[in-house]
Amino acid sequence: MNLYLRNFDCLVEYTQFDPSEGVGDGFTDIEGQDISGVCSEVDGVWVAIYPDSEKNTILVQIDGTTWDLYSPDTEVAYNHDYENEKTSFRISDNSNTFTTTYDAWWQDRPDFEPNKWAASREDENADEDIFGYILMLWHRQEKKQHYINNWANEQVD
Repeated sequence: MNLYLRNFDCLVEYTQFDPSEGVGDGFTDIEGQDISGVCSEVDGVWVAIYPDSEKNTILVQIDGTTWDLYSPDTEVAYNHDYENEKTSFRISDNSNTFTTTYDAWWQDRPDFEPNKWAASREDENADEDIFGYILMLWHRQEKKQHYINNWANEQVD
C-alpha cells in the first residue's frame, strides 16, 4: 500500500511513497490527496515519517529501514559541529542504526548565528531539517496522538 507523503522541503509537493521499498516516485504537485506524513530525499536516501495507526505510533523509515519512533528502545541523537558547519544525526534501536553527517542547514543563513546555545532552540528550527524534525517528534512523545491524528485527517486541496 502506497502512502501520499508531503515533501518536507517544499510543502506544495507530494510523492507516492512505497513503504515496502522505502522510496518515493518523485515529487509533484498533487491536489485532493490524503496526506499520511512527510518525507524528503536526502543525498539519494529517502527519509519518511508517517503514523502507524494500528500500533498507535509514528514510524521513521530511512533507506528502507523502519524505526518505531516511540519505542522505548529507540534513541535519537542530533548534534551540530559549529566550527565545521556540519550536523550529525543518529537513530537506533536494538536491531538497526542509521547515522549520517551532512552540511548544517544553517551554514548559508546570515540570519542564523551558530553557537552553543542554538542547540537549545533546535525544536524551534525543526522545520529547517527533516532530521531535526525527527528529533523534535521524539522529544514530544506526549503529543504523539496529535501528530497521528493530523496526518490521518490531512486533505490537500
